[in-house]
Amino acid sequence: MSAVFTRLWRGFCLMLGNQPSLSRYLLPVIQRFVPSFLPDVFRARLLSHQWQCTDMLELTLQVSRRWPGFIAGQHIHLTLNHNGRLITRPFSICSATNEWQSMRRIRLCCRVDPRGEFTSLLGTLNIGDIVNISAAQGDFYWQQPTKPTVFIAAGSGITPIAAMLLSQRHWLAPVTLYYRARGIESAALLQPLTRLAERNPLFNLVFSDSREQTAALFSEQFRHHCSDNHTQYYLCGPAGFMQSITAQLVQNAVQAEHIFREQFGVDIAPATPNAAAETVFNSTLISAGTAHNISVSTSQSILQSAEQQGLTPSFGCRMGVCFQCVCEKVSGQVRDIRNGTLSGHGREQIQLCISQPVSELVIKL
Repeated sequence: MSAVFTRLWRGFCLMLGNQPSLSRYLLPVIQRFVPSFLPDVFRARLLSHQWQCTDMLELTLQVSRRWPGFIAGQHIHLTLNHNGRLITRPFSICSATNEWQSMRRIRLCCRVDPRGEFTSLLGTLNIGDIVNISAAQGDFYWQQPTKPTVFIAAGSGITPIAAMLLSQRHWLAPVTLYYRARGIESAALLQPLTRLAERNPLFNLVFSDSREQTAALFSEQFRHHCSDNHTQYYLCGPAGFMQSITAQLVQNAVQAEHIFREQFGVDIAPATPNAAAETVFNSTLISAGTAHNISVSTSQSILQSAEQQGLTPSFGCRMGVCFQCVCEKVSGQVRDIRNGTLSGHGREQIQLCISQPVSELVIKL
């Protein structure tokens, strides 16, 4: 009964405010009175951090007993307090499920960009520091381990795939991982995956160095799997890489329902054939009662346009997952970057990070 009520309540909240809970819908108001408030978060303590490779930092977290757990392949949102401001980014869990079940520990493998506001903070965390994490999210997980499976990962896309493979206890069908990175020194989690391949005859690991092997030769390696209609494919990596691999699989007669994807970054949906290359609209963004007149371009998100012109809207994942940048569009029309869907012309909730202008806009931040 409680599960039915939870689904009904979530559906009601989505219908009312386009948010999974009323606390998320009212978040800007609540945070005016309680700045540290975040809905649906759990506390976790940093146990250790170490470099997995040249630019990937592995964090080991002791999670709260309240945290509901995860399915291998899912991700969480990690929230840090930086100069009095809460900032959030999504990271896939890279550890096996039995580590959480036995010790309440999870591990994250995070690519660190020295120029980035969020990831550059990770190396400054001290052992014992408390951070906030969300419940595990996402539907990218190994759905049928009884079928032959091909995993294809590029760069930090290895993190959710490693969790799936390291969590597997009963191997019932052949599995191959094609892992592409810029040299072994940049290949996070390669050592535990290599050890897994050495002791498991059903698991085959194929590593590709992008400095030495072209993308075409890399694709040739897994083409022979395409003739098996029972093989399933799990892909994870940057958006451009995933789009290219998906297109190649489809061209080789792999059915779309056999392809499962998780990527970093947003697919940009193609504009309509008659659309101009770029259009700039004069728009008004209202922040704390003050109107700011800015130019917003059809070639980028509204969030990017606002930031380039000195505004600082709230944001989190920058890919439409965390809902940190939700605000009210008073008038005008926007386009969803991911799928090209057009909004209405009146008042509604939009996400700045995945919305492009189609007309002049008035937005309340």
